[in-house]
Amino acid sequence: MIEPITGAAIRGELSARYLPMIKECDAIHDLLRTEALRLKDGFIQDAKDEGKLLYRSVQVKTNREGSVSIVWTRIIFSDKPGGGKRQRQEVIRKGDGYTYNPNAVIRKADYWLQQLFHQYEPKFAMLREALVMNMKARKQLLELQRRVNANPPI
Repeated sequence: MIEPITGAAIRGELSARYLPMIKECDAIHDLLRTEALRLKDGFIQDAKDEGKLLYRSVQVKTNREGSVSIVWTRIIFSDKPGGGKRQRQEVIRKGDGYTYNPNAVIRKADYWLQQLFHQYEPKFAMLREALVMNMKARKQLLELQRRVNANPPI
C-alpha cells in the first residue's frame, strides 16, 4: 500500500488531518481481511464436519500492495506417474460484480456443498465489496492529502 505523508514531510494543518483517516482505512482493511480468513476457516471446518472430500474451496489472497482478494477454487485430482493422486487448485473466474455465479462454483456439486456455498458466498461478497470500497476511499484520501500537501491553503 502507498504510505501516507507523515512527520516532517507534512506541510500544513489540513494535510496532517488526513493522516488519522488514512490510518483508520488501514485498520478497517485489516479487520475485513481477518474476517475473511475467519469465514474461510469456518467454511473448511464445516466441510470437514460433513466428512466429505472437499473439491471446492475458498482462498483469501493478499498481494504485494496489500490488496485482499477472496476467490473460490476448484481442486483437481490427476494421476501421478507410478500411482497415486496429485492435487492442484484452479481459481474459478468470478466475472463482474462482487458475487460468484452459483453455476460457476457448484454446478453438479453435492447438496451439502451447495448449501455451504449459499451460506458463505453472500458473506464473502459483502467482504469483497467492503474491501474494494475501503481501498477506493483510502486512495482518494491519499490523493487529497498529496494535493493539499503540495500547495497548503492553511
